[in-house]
Amino acid sequence: MLGLQTQRVMQRRMDVAANNLANVSTNGFKADALLLEEADQTSAHADADPEDIRFVRDIGIVHYMEQGPIEMTGNPLDVALEGDGFFMVQGPGGSTMYTRDGALTISGDGRLMTSDGHAVLSSGGAPIVLDPQGESPTIGRDGAIRVAGVEAGRIGVASFAAPGALSKVGDNLWDASGQAPGEFAGVVLQGAIEGSNVRPVIELTRLMEISRAYQSAAKMVSGADELRQRAIQQLGR
Repeated sequence: MLGLQTQRVMQRRMDVAANNLANVSTNGFKADALLLEEADQTSAHADADPEDIRFVRDIGIVHYMEQGPIEMTGNPLDVALEGDGFFMVQGPGGSTMYTRDGALTISGDGRLMTSDGHAVLSSGGAPIVLDPQGESPTIGRDGAIRVAGVEAGRIGVASFAAPGALSKVGDNLWDASGQAPGEFAGVVLQGAIEGSNVRPVIELTRLMEISRAYQSAAKMVSGADELRQRAIQQLGR
């Protein structure tokens, strides 16, 4: 049973690491890791040192919220956040969701949108609408959007006391999970994009380590099955 549990944990770790690698080029993506705890009250031991054999079980996902690298693009609709905060966007059913992906576009009806098609919300929680045929907007460090010198809205940015406790909900979006949003203390950078904070070399190394550990656990389970079958055969005789 413990051998199978180890395989399950290794599979989960492999899935998380593979998902991190798959999002190495996703704007504003935050890497994940499996949160583990030691399984207590196990009587497993080995005949040689080290004699203790310890097993772990997964109890959740940890989000690494460190800021990713910021690249200057020169695109007036690209924005990045310097500091702990999230863009406010309209999620499914009109709910407010959050993202670090600042690759924005203007839809045909003038709404400011994320690359995944979610309307960007103002500081007051309303969708931001611009003239799609108008001049390129200027976005200040406070998120204020000006077109031809006239303020047309202010990008809503929120921060949280425990950003790592937010929940990923797909489409590079985060749910506040009951936390009340606070005031953003950082700055908004126009013409810049925040990249993923995934470190590919570390994730590849982790995948190789997990693969070896999974193979070892598989051999242990296979060996236990063979011993069980032999014991049954001998008892049957």
